[in-house]
Amino acid sequence: MKPGFLSPLVLTMVGLLGVAGCSLPGAGVDVSGDLKLLYAPFSLGNPPRYWQVTQAPAQNGSDQAPLTWEDKDGRIALAARPGIGSFEIGRRTNVIVLASPYLSFDWQLNNTAQVGDVELVLGFRRQSQGSWTENDLGAGKPSIDQEVRIAVGQYAVSYGQWQREYFDLSTLYRRYWPDTDADEVRLVWIGLVSGKDHTPAQGSVTHLTHILLSR
Repeated sequence: MKPGFLSPLVLTMVGLLGVAGCSLPGAGVDVSGDLKLLYAPFSLGNPPRYWQVTQAPAQNGSDQAPLTWEDKDGRIALAARPGIGSFEIGRRTNVIVLASPYLSFDWQLNNTAQVGDVELVLGFRRQSQGSWTENDLGAGKPSIDQEVRIAVGQYAVSYGQWQREYFDLSTLYRRYWPDTDADEVRLVWIGLVSGKDHTPAQGSVTHLTHILLSR
């Protein structure tokens, strides 16, 4: 697979201070396999190991939660409704950026959703190889040095269409932090959050599925 860079999406980056925590045994991409996210539903109230989910109570009289699972066009998809409440859902990872894994995901917007209602968040951590240990059980969100936010959606894509996006983690990271030694950088978090650049419509829905890390 040779995906192109995710240029149509809006990218922003934020530098964060502080380095703490450890690597995660079994939490990253195996040399012989892929890491699949949002391929099957799980309890959003009691997520599995390495996952964290927070969402505000539904607002404006809605009887739906901001995050739910749906069968959408024959796919199991996460339905995100930021117009009825804020949310964050994410998973710890332990991926060496130097290995240049590809990240891809599928999305679909309904007719009231806007680009950036939902953002994909990638958290990176700089840490020398010798300081990593294998005793972190993955409780809660890890410490992050740098963060990239990707606004989900494209203006040229009609609502109701599934779209797949690809990009290369190594290329993405070096675009913003070219002077950092790549062998000291790992992707430690993949998350989805409600966007903060505008107020989404109450009925807006962004469907997301098949987040895949592969080599």
